[in-house]
This record gives sequence, C-alpha cells and structure tokens, in this order.
Amino acid sequence: MKWKRGPRPWPIHAYALVALGVGLDGYIGALHDLRGWELTFEDIVPQFAWNADMAIVALSARFTIVCIPVAAIWICGARIARTLVTLFTVLLIAGFIRVLADGTAPVDALAIIKTLALGIACALLFTPPASRWLQPKKEKPVAEVFE
Repeated sequence: MKWKRGPRPWPIHAYALVALGVGLDGYIGALHDLRGWELTFEDIVPQFAWNADMAIVALSARFTIVCIPVAAIWICGARIARTLVTLFTVLLIAGFIRVLADGTAPVDALAIIKTLALGIACALLFTPPASRWLQPKKEKPVAEVFE
C-alpha cells in the first residue's frame, strides 16, 4: 500500500477520531479492571496462567487491532479496510442489539452512545468525499515503444 497524499476529507477525520476514541476508551477502561480481564482471558485461553502483565499485553494487542484499519483508511486510503470496518461494525451492532433484546448483560448509556457513534462514523466512510478519498489513484499509462 502506498501513502495517500493531499488533504483528507472531514468524514475520514471524523471516522478516525471516533474509532480511535472508542478504542482508547475501551483500552483505558480495561486497564482499570485488569483482574476482571485476567479472569476473562483465563476463561478464553485456560492453557496459560494469566497475570496482569499478560493481560496488559493482550489488551494492548486488542487496541492495536483497532488502530490498524484506522491507519489503513487514514494513511493509505485502503478500500478493503473500509469493507472490513463495515463488516465488523455491522457485527458489533447486531451483537449489541441481541444483548439489548435478550437482556443478558447490563447495558449503560455510554455503551449505547459508543456503538451508535461507531455506526455513524462507519456510515461516513460511504459519503462522496470519503469515497473519492478511497478511490485508487489513476496511474498514467506507460508509453510503450514498438520496434
């Protein structure tokens, strides 16, 4: 992937700001509940003896995974990243709606706001300015010489 040059349109900035803000909020919140995340990771991967250090590494990896598509969209203008972000946002919203409908877990207002903000930010990636930004650059045809 090549770096895109030129000014980024406002929907690209808005998406990056919202996605990184929600990701950073989740990361910081998880760091405040390290013991809870240790127990969660022990349930997911019981083969390891989880401690605070390993939980921090795993949480940092989760935050990095959030940052990768944001960087791919903001820095490189990668259309595939927009597709992946859209897929995961739809899955996130569907899971969130299921939790709300089932009442299986308590949901606070901040979680609703963050989920809606991510959905709106993802939709902004399909606005005309963002779509133009994500279009591949037209290469100049290479002149060929026939002998």
